[in-house]
Amino acid sequence: MDVSESTVRRWLRELGSFGAETYHFARKLGDPNPSSDRLFVLGTPDFEPWHFVAHLGEQATRYGRQDLVPTLMRWHVPSDAPAHLSVGVNDVAKASRRDTFLVIAPYGEAPELLERVADAKRVGSRIMSLHRDQVDLADLSHETLSVAPTRQDRAFDITQHVVTDSAPVDTAKRPSRRLRLIGSH
Repeated sequence: MDVSESTVRRWLRELGSFGAETYHFARKLGDPNPSSDRLFVLGTPDFEPWHFVAHLGEQATRYGRQDLVPTLMRWHVPSDAPAHLSVGVNDVAKASRRDTFLVIAPYGEAPELLERVADAKRVGSRIMSLHRDQVDLADLSHETLSVAPTRQDRAFDITQHVVTDSAPVDTAKRPSRRLRLIGSH
């Protein structure tokens, strides 16, 4: 999906002052990190962020950012799942300091999720989270973005799109005017 710069700017304006936080989080995810060479995305036992993973993978490939092509970690892997969709959350036990884990949790915190994230953090993995005011998850994260629970679900969806569309853009090659344009409306 090729999203135009004007569409992302419109989404950022729709998010209001939260748009700047969202863009900052996307840039943190997208900043080349020499200490991390694998990106894993996981959700909660009740939410699988496959759409986020697919979209970020497309955008990362489009911009030549193989370091941002994510691997979806699943809580329930069907026996007939293709190889690229067969990575279970139990593989967090194989985490290393070269890994980044992005947790997307639009609903309540799950103790089993927090345990796995804590395990990854203990071995030195970079932890990022996009959630709805989940304090324990935020405490485990190196970078966190919390979408207020009072905001509509659309705000959470837009936030995910801004992250997937903004993170892979190489700022050295294509300086973005997005933050400047947020403040002008």
